Order: sequence, then structure tokens, then C-alpha cells
Amino acid sequence: MRILTGLILATISNFLLGVFGFYITFNSFLSSYAPQLVLEVSLWDYLWAFSLKFLVICILTWIMHRVMAMLDNPKKRILFIFLLGSSLSIYDEIDLFWSQVSLTWSLFTILGESINWFITGYILSKFIRPKHLGAL
Repeated sequence: MRILTGLILATISNFLLGVFGFYITFNSFLSSYAPQLVLEVSLWDYLWAFSLKFLVICILTWIMHRVMAMLDNPKKRILFIFLLGSSLSIYDEIDLFWSQVSLTWSLFTILGESINWFITGYILSKFIRPKHLGAL
């Protein structure tokens, strides 16, 4: 039950931080760099994004659970989720060279997603802990 609570809290925080980033983008100078598709978001897009984030966080949690013996302290667990999540956000922006997205928009997106995954890793590290002796 503790793991499910951590998954739900991590997904909600990840999603709400993404919505907050969208709000900041919409009300700042970054809106001039944003592609037109980003500025036209519907409720269905939010629900789809929430379910996909939940799926990704479940998979990352499963991977973290499989290598838990090496992740004996919270710093390692946070770093693990941060690196995997940040690499996924960089991979998501790979289409930069084949689309009409500017480099500035991609860099701010990667920075925002990296911060988002750092906070998600912190939340997951509080709920998912190893069970062997000597672990924190």
C-alpha cells in the first residue's frame, strides 16, 4: 500500500508541476518560443498525459525496485530517478532537428522536466525503500 501511495503522489506531483510549467510558459516570454500545438491543449490531452506519466513512473519504480540492492540510501534513489527521467525528457526532445521547434524552447523544456523528475525522485525515495540491513 505504501508503494501505491508513493506512485500516486509522485504522479500527481509530476503532473501538477507540468501544469505549473505550462502556466509559467503561457504567462511569460516563453510563449513566443512555444510551438502552436503546445498552446492548444484540451482536457483529453491532460487526462492522456496523466495516464502516460503514471505508466512511466510505474515502470521507473519497477526498475528501481529491481536494482534496489544498489540504491541503499535516498540520494542514490533520487539520482536514479532523476537520471532516468531526464534522459527520457532529452529523448522526447530529439525531434528538435526534424520539426519547427526552436532550440530555446527545447532547452527550457528539458530544464523544466529535469527539475520535475528530481522532485518526483525525491517523493519516490520517501516511499520506496530497500528492505536489507543497513539501508536508509
